[in-house]
Amino acid sequence: MTNKIVIWALFDSGNGSYEKGAKRFKEIEIFPIGLDIEQKNNHFINLDLADYSYLFGDNKLWSTLDLLPKPDAIIASPPCESWSVASAMANGNACWKQEQGDSLFSPQIPLSRFTVRDYKDYEDYQFKPEKSFINRINGELCAFNLIQIIKRYQPKYYIIENPATSRIWDYFDRVLGFNIPYDNKTFYNNYDYPLKKPTKFKSNLHLNLKQESTQGEIEWNNYSKKYNERSNIPMKLVEAIFERIIVEHSQKLAM
Repeated sequence: MTNKIVIWALFDSGNGSYEKGAKRFKEIEIFPIGLDIEQKNNHFINLDLADYSYLFGDNKLWSTLDLLPKPDAIIASPPCESWSVASAMANGNACWKQEQGDSLFSPQIPLSRFTVRDYKDYEDYQFKPEKSFINRINGELCAFNLIQIIKRYQPKYYIIENPATSRIWDYFDRVLGFNIPYDNKTFYNNYDYPLKKPTKFKSNLHLNLKQESTQGEIEWNNYSKKYNERSNIPMKLVEAIFERIIVEHSQKLAM
């Protein structure tokens, strides 16, 4: 039994931003979990968080996680490819299409942002329907499993990171029925980072993050094309989040 704050860092298998940020805190024991698309790192528990084999009786996902110390906090950065405006297409992005209603009347029920695209939608676009299909399925499985993990292990705190405009936020709320109370929007360049990158760390904990909107030193299109580098999170931002968890945890223990 550990006396430290146990944090599961899901999808922290690329650059390992959360694992690196936890090193300066003696109060934290961190368990990075996921896959490395570039296959360059080994600091993490190698586990496919998009796995759905449990549907067929293979419980590797749950049996592996069950062996870990119960988390006090879960922090997660699920892949954003299928949710991002980076693959913008007419009425949505390469994976999802916004339903269109009659402009003369306001619909009684909000129109869905999660209509699967037809094959013909990709005509005259650089995006490929086959690759977009895989990205969509992977994104949905990661999102679904993440919420199931939070529900199964009931951490005191959970924090989920994605771009501020990501469709994943509506997906959690409207499709999975999982409402997250605090937006915790911030900008990477508030934490000594060259990119502005508007981002949310939605959580059941108010993180009190900086929100000053200023121009970044580098535009996103001019930044590295490497997956791991593009997924990096500023160290000072990670440390600020962990400091907030430690303070909140200590206050609850003192009550």
